Amino acid sequence: MDALLPALLDGLARLPGELFSHPLDPGRRLYWAFLLSSVVLALAVVMWRNHSMQLRPVLRACLDRQYWRQTSHLVDLALLGLNGFIRLTLLVPLLGSHLLATIWVARGWQSTLGNAPELNWHWSVVALLYTSVFFIAEDYSRFALHRCMHRVPFLWRMHRVHHGATVLSPLTLYRVHPLEMSVYYLRSLAVFGLVSGTFVYLFGRQLSGFDILGVDALGFLFNLLGANLRHSPVWLSFGPLERWLVSPAQHQLHHSADPLHRDINFGTCLALWDRLGGSWLPAGAPRALRFGLTEGVSTAPIKPAGLASTA
Repeated sequence: MDALLPALLDGLARLPGELFSHPLDPGRRLYWAFLLSSVVLALAVVMWRNHSMQLRPVLRACLDRQYWRQTSHLVDLALLGLNGFIRLTLLVPLLGSHLLATIWVARGWQSTLGNAPELNWHWSVVALLYTSVFFIAEDYSRFALHRCMHRVPFLWRMHRVHHGATVLSPLTLYRVHPLEMSVYYLRSLAVFGLVSGTFVYLFGRQLSGFDILGVDALGFLFNLLGANLRHSPVWLSFGPLERWLVSPAQHQLHHSADPLHRDINFGTCLALWDRLGGSWLPAGAPRALRFGLTEGVSTAPIKPAGLASTA
């Protein structure tokens, strides 16, 4: 108990830096490059659908004051701060960092299997293999846990906080129950530690610190494709590519309060998992959607930004 108060005070002192680091950290969805690419894509979508190159009406459509004044956004922001504080004061001190998990797994393989075989592969092959394996493991684990969040009653009671958002913005990603945030932190720690630790054990000499602790290259590219529009009123479909990649519009359908859209499109990047699990649904034509839980949905359907009419 004597150490609890200093830990809480330290967490409070570090919280502003944690929050303001989001736009500067390429490993986070709110990284400035991801936000910028989403803005550019949003403007392009609205211009194309309005058949207009005039900037003022496009900005008016994207910056609807009524939309951005919704109290739902304040809940998103409050949970971003609360979960950041919990991560700083409890999760990281108790569970450790991703680097510690990597070291623990690598040492575990060393003590169990002995020295790794001599694999003198070119560093570029190792880096490409590492990036691909990590991307697939990360994406599938997100899908599997997200699906469980909907199917397991105890987990759904936590996850419904996220689906309680009646309007969507990039901050809605962080609108999660603290326990759900903790579960996802454990998932991230386990996947990163297992994949990175295994590669350090096998290819320690060929991997640099940047390869292990740097940005997930494939995830970085996907986030540049408008990932922040997943939680927004901007309807961006990938068309035929949605058989392979989850579009922002597909995730908006996932948030729809319409019973016809219940338990669909759990994936983050790859659509393969939803197709195999029977939960895949293409975006189709733009349409007005109601977001939120069935007992507390938004009072009016949200029209995709920039559309004069909806399908």
